[in-house]
Amino acid sequence: MVDVTDLDLLRSHEPIIRFTEGELFFPVAVEDYVAVCDLIERVPGDTPDVVVGQRGTVTLTRLAEVGASRSGPGLFLRLVDQPFSRGQTTLWRLRGERPRFRGANRLARVGILSRIIDALMRLSLLFRGTVATGTQAAAESLYRDRMRQGHHPYYGRVVRQGGYIALQYWFFYAFNDWRSRVYGVNDHEADWEQVVVYLAEQADGTTRPAWVVFSAHDEVGDDLRRRWDDPDLTLVGDHPVVFAGLGSHSGAYLAGEYLTSFEPPAFHRLLALLRTVTRTLLPWTRDSSHAGIGIPYVDYARGDGVSVGPGQKREWTPVIIDDTTPWVFQYQGLWGNDTADPLGGERGPAGPRYERSGSVRQSWGDVVGWSGLAKVAPNPHVAADLIRQRLDELQDEVQALTAQLVADRTKLRADAASGVAVTRAQESQIDALAAQRVALDDERRRLEGRLDTPPPEVGPHDHLHHRHLPAATGSKARRRVLAFWSALSTPLILIIIANSFRPGATASLRALIVMAVLVLLTIEATARRQLFRFLATLAVIAAAAVAAFFVAGLIVFKGWHVTVAIACALLAIVLLITNLRELSRD
Repeated sequence: MVDVTDLDLLRSHEPIIRFTEGELFFPVAVEDYVAVCDLIERVPGDTPDVVVGQRGTVTLTRLAEVGASRSGPGLFLRLVDQPFSRGQTTLWRLRGERPRFRGANRLARVGILSRIIDALMRLSLLFRGTVATGTQAAAESLYRDRMRQGHHPYYGRVVRQGGYIALQYWFFYAFNDWRSRVYGVNDHEADWEQVVVYLAEQADGTTRPAWVVFSAHDEVGDDLRRRWDDPDLTLVGDHPVVFAGLGSHSGAYLAGEYLTSFEPPAFHRLLALLRTVTRTLLPWTRDSSHAGIGIPYVDYARGDGVSVGPGQKREWTPVIIDDTTPWVFQYQGLWGNDTADPLGGERGPAGPRYERSGSVRQSWGDVVGWSGLAKVAPNPHVAADLIRQRLDELQDEVQALTAQLVADRTKLRADAASGVAVTRAQESQIDALAAQRVALDDERRRLEGRLDTPPPEVGPHDHLHHRHLPAATGSKARRRVLAFWSALSTPLILIIIANSFRPGATASLRALIVMAVLVLLTIEATARRQLFRFLATLAVIAAAAVAAFFVAGLIVFKGWHVTVAIACALLAIVLLITNLRELSRD
């Protein structure tokens, strides 16, 4: 048998990353990055202390040494010590060779309430620890001038676990400029992303690619991974293609523009309530899991820009890492500036092995369980062996349970026969044992049937709870109309509502304000081709309001006795009609 090294395995399935036209930051060598950083330690209650501050003196070796002497969180690397001024940033933006990007208006894709919440979130940046304006420009200049261009390493790791060989590809970026670039969720110095290819071990000792994972926003467990034969997955030979988000570097399986939403954890319950209200009142928000309530963002993963990988103009330089790699194991700090953002989004990330807290990432320590594969056998032979093993365990469990049930039932009957009072709790305990034995017998029969028949056909998407797909873009003219309306309508509605609360506002003015808001919402519904549904919703709400007003009037003018009598009479009529319909069907 040919001895296949870890490097051979990694090279055989190297991913191809296709970036969006306009991307400023591509995978870079970590030694290039740390060489232009300061190494700083944050001590609770004190001013951050510069541990290694002379640019060019931070190396991977030095990073590991300091990390070993200061274990746990607290250390962080700072790339930009002085953000660009407004003038410098303007000159940077006017630079002729700077990659350009033009995106669609993200707020045109969502409802009015989402646009209002987005405005509030933008205001919150004034009170959070955030990456300062001008940091993106300064970081890109350092990246372009001080780090090797065209040199794109990945940091590869091979893990054998649970019948799988996991090929981990880690990619390091000097900066995540999603917010600055395309109004995304956040900016932060440094960015670690990964791709994992899972090779399933076969009965004959060979392996075959079975699953792949791209790191993505808000996806966990089963939703992270896609099967190797998934039609959403693009393959070039044995190399999966990743479509990277502009600025965010998040991985997508299909090229396109992804609408996502962010919900601050502190407001989860409030947003859930508002989502219910807005989907009731605004029908164009009902058909999307991201529209309605939530802070909307677009991840542009068009794949129309630079490509890096096998057979591309730019190729990878592999670097093997594992738990013995000093800078991976010893350094537990952040790889970018620690802004102390309480929401976490603007802080630099920790390295491949660690979370920001200093704990080991699940994707490092349990790469099979992280993607939900702990419950998935690598091949049918292993699955059959596991079923047989479970059948043996079930036989032992049923025998033990039967013996306990016989003993407990004998004791209970003996107590009853001798006049000892038997409690309901004792009977319930025996009932529970009997029910447990029935469940074990049922499980045994199901497993025996599975051994005698081929496994059921499983589709490539059957394991997914949520399949994230690109958003429909629509015609260019319609996008422009919605973009213009989105920019105008939200501040207009807020101004109209504000006038209803000003001192001296009369009832007639407030009525006019309600009418004005309804007119604006009608325009919104028309622009989104949901006018009929919106008018139907208004009609239902109006009917409910009239009914409520009628009931209230009955209570006030006729008394609650008459109201109850009328309600009972109406209920009797409904029941009579229902019962007659059932009789007519016999």
